[in-house]
Amino acid sequence: MNKKNLCLTLALLVSYSPSLTAVPKNVIIIRHGEKIPGENHLDLKGFERANALSYYFSRTPLYNDPTITHIFATGLSETDSSVRPIQTCTPTANYYKLPLNIDFKVDETNELAQELLTNSKYNDTTVLVCWSHGYVRSIISALGAKDPGAWDDRVYDQVYMVTFKPNNKPILNIILQKLMFGDRATFKDSPPPLPPPTTKRVDEDS
Repeated sequence: MNKKNLCLTLALLVSYSPSLTAVPKNVIIIRHGEKIPGENHLDLKGFERANALSYYFSRTPLYNDPTITHIFATGLSETDSSVRPIQTCTPTANYYKLPLNIDFKVDETNELAQELLTNSKYNDTTVLVCWSHGYVRSIISALGAKDPGAWDDRVYDQVYMVTFKPNNKPILNIILQKLMFGDRATFKDSPPPLPPPTTKRVDEDS
């Protein structure tokens, strides 16, 4: 490579480096709220949790260094039509007056991580992500943090928080929400049992 081409290559690398190294300060990841068994919507407790989360995130200092400025929820697709993540994050998005990004489908975890780790608009920000619990592990791994293992199907009351620090591997913290009746007080507590499935319509009389 001659000197002229070498200089051009170095200039291009320098011009692109901000976007290649731009990373959030925190990525908060939650599961959607409690669900109606066999359906793709939240149940009553799930809606109650969704509304409580807006106050939980806005009034807990841990999540406001810096404050949340971007919110993602699982986008709808032909293979996954669950609106639970959207229902869960909408009250928080409304509270912060932020748009809800639903550009990524449930299995596009690598694409989501790539967006967060390369787009300069997320640099030094706090991002909230609400996803289907079966894919949260993939998001964590794609962000470069320690594999947390599978998310228990019975668990709705925890938060994963990935924090990025210069020249260090991202740190994963797992936090209990302690928001709703029945939420775990410690990680040693067992999650509450799931409600039994029902074929009865919600508008039917007892």
